[in-house]
Amino acid sequence: MGCAGEYTKKVDGVCLLCYVYVVSISNLQLTADARTIREHIRTRYLEPARLRRETLVTVRAGDIHRELGLRNRVPNVCQVMESKLLEKEAGVKVSSKQGPPSGRGTTLTVTYSVDLEGPSEARPGEQHGSMPTHAVGMEQPWVRLFYELRGMGKDLFAAEGGGEAWLTKERANFYGPDKKDLE
Repeated sequence: MGCAGEYTKKVDGVCLLCYVYVVSISNLQLTADARTIREHIRTRYLEPARLRRETLVTVRAGDIHRELGLRNRVPNVCQVMESKLLEKEAGVKVSSKQGPPSGRGTTLTVTYSVDLEGPSEARPGEQHGSMPTHAVGMEQPWVRLFYELRGMGKDLFAAEGGGEAWLTKERANFYGPDKKDLE
């Protein structure tokens, strides 16, 4: 007796009914992470609009959800559509939002104001740290964060006369004006 009883056909000991079920389920995309949703919005809507020199683009959550073949992931799509990370990566700003009071529904419509020059990280000189494209561990969020934050203090230290001058000044003022010498 097999998983569906004696009425199922088996090939090489595998129930065909179970095989068809597993294959059909594995072909469905039931979930998508935020990165996939952001990439879809960017490549399907925002980059083509930039190429057409359009300054406003309107995107509907239900369309994204359907195009990605998702199931029960509308809140995730809505959250990504409103995220600051999408704005930064795609070089857009949320111009307006319309939708249900909860802000999480297939009818949520977000209008983006598109920067025609592209994302700020694509422009030289605006990003603090240089981010290698082939570094080991770049898929880890903390590694990407390290490279994004690297070099942020450069301007601060330059204004103080360099890193050594800043450190010397900080050490001199560490104990305050009433410090006692240890001699």
